[in-house]
Amino acid sequence: MNIRIKVLVILGALSLCLTFIFYALFKTVILNNFDKIETRFVNDSIARVKASIVNEAAALDTITHDWASWDDTYLFIEDRNKEYQKANIVADTFTSSAKIDYLLYFDLNANLVHGSFYDRQKEEVASVPLEFIAQLQGNSALFHHPGTESHNEGIIILSGSPLLIAARPILNSNGDGPRKGTLLMMRLFDDERIEGIKESTRADFTIHKIGSPLPDPYSTIPLASLLKAPDTVSIAPLNEDRVAGYFLQNDIFGDPQLFLRLVFPRDIHIQGQRTLNYLIWSSIGTCLFFALVIFLILDRVVLRRLATLNQDVLKISRTAQPANRVHLPGTDELATLSSSINTMLDAIERNQLDIREKEVRLRTIAEFTRSGLFITQESRLIYVNSVMELITGYDSEELFTMHWWDIFHPEYQGALRDRIMASQKVGAPPKHYEVLLQKKSGEESWLDMRIKHVTVQGRPASFCVCTDL
Repeated sequence: MNIRIKVLVILGALSLCLTFIFYALFKTVILNNFDKIETRFVNDSIARVKASIVNEAAALDTITHDWASWDDTYLFIEDRNKEYQKANIVADTFTSSAKIDYLLYFDLNANLVHGSFYDRQKEEVASVPLEFIAQLQGNSALFHHPGTESHNEGIIILSGSPLLIAARPILNSNGDGPRKGTLLMMRLFDDERIEGIKESTRADFTIHKIGSPLPDPYSTIPLASLLKAPDTVSIAPLNEDRVAGYFLQNDIFGDPQLFLRLVFPRDIHIQGQRTLNYLIWSSIGTCLFFALVIFLILDRVVLRRLATLNQDVLKISRTAQPANRVHLPGTDELATLSSSINTMLDAIERNQLDIREKEVRLRTIAEFTRSGLFITQESRLIYVNSVMELITGYDSEELFTMHWWDIFHPEYQGALRDRIMASQKVGAPPKHYEVLLQKKSGEESWLDMRIKHVTVQGRPASFCVCTDL
């Protein structure tokens, strides 16, 4: 792998690491903040729904107060006069702006004085079912009024249905006592009423009585959590597109009776995801752009010049001409390196000239001496002079294909080889031998031979001087 590819790989890896770092950072900071905004939005919507239910009960309580603190009502409890019923307990009372469904009068002993409800299907006023009356009379807290300003309003469950209820003590128009009884007004907490709350709060929600079948399996865990902490809310995503908020609605006695679920599109989360994707792709593009810019700068300033320097060095290496020089202009480290290489080549050239001069001198001496000279390395001859060719009768090409001991008489070959190999130690004193030579022609001749063990090109060798006796 060349250095350019390595630089590209490193820059690519750095860009990838930066992308992962940016992704983790953006997801932690940005997407989490968007999710917090989403949670706050759901909490605010739940608060609006709660406030709307409270306002509905408060509005009903205001109407109930007007009717309960009225001299006509005060007298009706005392004398049960029919004029009051004919004038006030009529269909218009139920269908007017009050929009009530039940109107009930109780005396001080919680006995029913009069009870009516409006049958919407028949569009007429009818008597209140006895089971409703019995359930109301079973809740003594509705009739407990320690003071003239005492009142109870909220939600009550009767016959399995939720209703808005308000209870006020019956007083005279001045709000004075003594109290004559209790006036109850109720509204059905039905789909129509719920739709009105939805429109005013702009929240899509459903209401389920605790103990009835849940709207979906997702509601099981939030309901179990809320039952442990009724005054809290629970928020959980249903999927990537919808988020749900849950809370419990207490009845007039403070007991959780209704389970409300609000569902919202996850527009905030989706926008956060889009923002995250935009930032990630922007980061990837930015990292790649800067990685490319850095690579081009490195390529122009370093890599291309380094490649030129490498080509010049390879050219000198292939041509084996140290007289050639590298050329790299500039004043930076690479230019300094090229100058150092040229200085090294100058030294190599001078050294080679010295070696060649010495080699020429040695060869001249070796060729003009009267003694035969040869050098062995392992079992082969690596150098012979012309005198050695005359002594043996073999030319140099033939000698280089032979074992060095093949030029001696067969009776001496084994012993001479063993003695020389055994004494082969670089730096040891020269050894002197008189051996019988067998020339190429078959003629025999005695040689005076001196051997010195040396090193040639880093490997042990033997330098031999022979004189024909």
